[in-house]
Amino acid sequence: MTRSEAVRLVAALGAVEMALVRRDPVAGPLLAQAARAAAGLPPGPYVSAAAALARAVELHGPGPGAAAARKAAQALCRAAAQAAQGAALA
Repeated sequence: MTRSEAVRLVAALGAVEMALVRRDPVAGPLLAQAARAAAGLPPGPYVSAAAALARAVELHGPGPGAAAARKAAQALCRAAAQAAQGAALA
């Protein structure tokens, strides 16, 4: 993973996390975009899992199921961001 790939991925994941916190409907498309950017990179499986979750559940919807899915997607994004930050700082 190059430093520029890591920085781009961290920025994309930051936007995803903010969309998840705000319950913004663009969280799913942002996750799909981040998953494409992370494909083949070490944090890729985390982002792919979060994107799959976004496809399965309406993340901006009401109810405890959507809230749990948002939290899980957010945790996966944070794990991916930490992996990308570690690669950028190495």
